Amino acid sequence: MPVFTHMKNGVLVVTVDGDYTSGELRRAGARGLEADDVPNPVPVLLDMSGAAGIGKKSTDDIRATGEFFGERAEFMTRVAVLAPSDVAFGLMNVGGVFATSAGLETRPFRSRTEALEWLGAAG
Repeated sequence: MPVFTHMKNGVLVVTVDGDYTSGELRRAGARGLEADDVPNPVPVLLDMSGAAGIGKKSTDDIRATGEFFGERAEFMTRVAVLAPSDVAFGLMNVGGVFATSAGLETRPFRSRTEALEWLGAAG
């Protein structure tokens, strides 16, 4: 599966690596949030830097992913989306579709360092 999660410096990192489906992203995200070693609530870094085919995702698909995070908002403090490419950044930022759907403090970043600083990552 091209989507996996792990804890790093107090942040739940959801990494998308390769071509993925929204279902894969949601299932991996749910498993990460429900893992025993993940605090509640937790800051989340959605790392889209390795995502293939993101330019083909529809606004509805991006909105549905945001809604997935929004349905679990009580488990998260905020969500940073690492989207270094212009296409990914634009999709995550376009009209605030992802953030509005998520219903929690969400922001796209091009830099991992800036995303982790915004999330308040330890270390």
